[in-house]
Amino acid sequence: MRLSDGLRPPGASTPPTDMSPPGIRGVVGRSRAALGQWTRLTPRHHLQAVRRYRWAVLALTLLGGLGGGLASLVQTPVYKADVQLFFSPNFPTSDIRQLDTGGNYILQRVRSYAEIANSPEIAATVIGRLGLPYSPEELMSQVSVTGKASTAVLTVEVGDEDPERARDIANAIADEFPNFIGRLEKPTGINTPPVKVSVVRPAITPPSADSPRPLTNLGLGLAGGLLVGTATALTAYARERAVRDGSHAAEVAELPLVGMVEAEPAAAGLMAHDEGSDRAEVFRQLRTDLRLQAVGDRLTSLTVISGAAGDGGATTAGNLAIAFARAGETVVLVDGNLRNPEIHELFVIANEVGLANVLRGEASVNDVAVHWHPDLPLLVLPTGRVEPGPAELLFQPDRLPPRWSRVGWTRSWSSSVLRRCCRTPKRRSW
Repeated sequence: MRLSDGLRPPGASTPPTDMSPPGIRGVVGRSRAALGQWTRLTPRHHLQAVRRYRWAVLALTLLGGLGGGLASLVQTPVYKADVQLFFSPNFPTSDIRQLDTGGNYILQRVRSYAEIANSPEIAATVIGRLGLPYSPEELMSQVSVTGKASTAVLTVEVGDEDPERARDIANAIADEFPNFIGRLEKPTGINTPPVKVSVVRPAITPPSADSPRPLTNLGLGLAGGLLVGTATALTAYARERAVRDGSHAAEVAELPLVGMVEAEPAAAGLMAHDEGSDRAEVFRQLRTDLRLQAVGDRLTSLTVISGAAGDGGATTAGNLAIAFARAGETVVLVDGNLRNPEIHELFVIANEVGLANVLRGEASVNDVAVHWHPDLPLLVLPTGRVEPGPAELLFQPDRLPPRWSRVGWTRSWSSSVLRRCCRTPKRRSW
């Protein structure tokens, strides 16, 4: 429900009845609204979103895990074998300076060897030697050469569907690479190349496949599904048109939050029947907050608008009227809900004549307003009997205001009008 009239901040605009323009602009507008709602969600809202859409989150998490498991099943196992090569100077000398120079030369050349080790010439030689069903380009795509900085060691890794074939290819590359380096590095007129290539760790048959990794894929699938499910839940929660809490209600209505009243069954009735209850204290506090919101201005009217019939709007309006009357203010409670009147039932008064008669000019406010309790300056104006088409009566602004000036009262209290109106029209978006 909404409390308005005089409480809207200066410059605040009235929410439009439809903020969703057609076409692409409408989609963009709704997306921006959802994004704005998402960015304002607190951790508590996140937990509420996951709890509300827990089955969707669970389903997407399981679907992600299932996808990871299926990915492991459809992938072809790949076995990897690797061989390590060590490079050293290949010239006889006992001079420390020459050895140091040769070592630096090797370190510089190893970075180039890592680039040329996986070459078409070596791949073609290995294919011919082992009779492999690959082209040189296909074999090169299965080979990777890596080396650590400031070391003279290269690691040649080969991946293949057959573990033994992966081992044989790695060892064949290790056998052919020294000859390839010898042809590249052999100086003119010298029979011995300056670089020596040694196999320090030959390849062995890999005991298990390097990929796929079922547990890893399953974990990634579950994590991805959980992430997607959580994002879906938060997006759906942010796009909900239901009001989540008091601050959200104030944001949607573009009105300050003056108080919150817990929902109570209709049988809770009026606070006049139990002035010492916690609920009565809530309405007294709400009366004080309303006065503070209107500080500096004369608060002469309030309008209580509810979202749907039977949601407690009439009870709220009645209890607020009693709270203001208890404070010594003359209050006129008007039931403006001509379609579904409730005030007369709440205060147990007749509904033969009322607001409808005043609007039709058949009676004055003094004639139809009911002094509800002798100890309270509270007048109750029910709707009265309403003819078909009650909404037309409300579109007569020139009839009712002059009639308020003729409301007579025997004491000099300041008067306030508290209206209970019909429910608000439904909106497509905020």
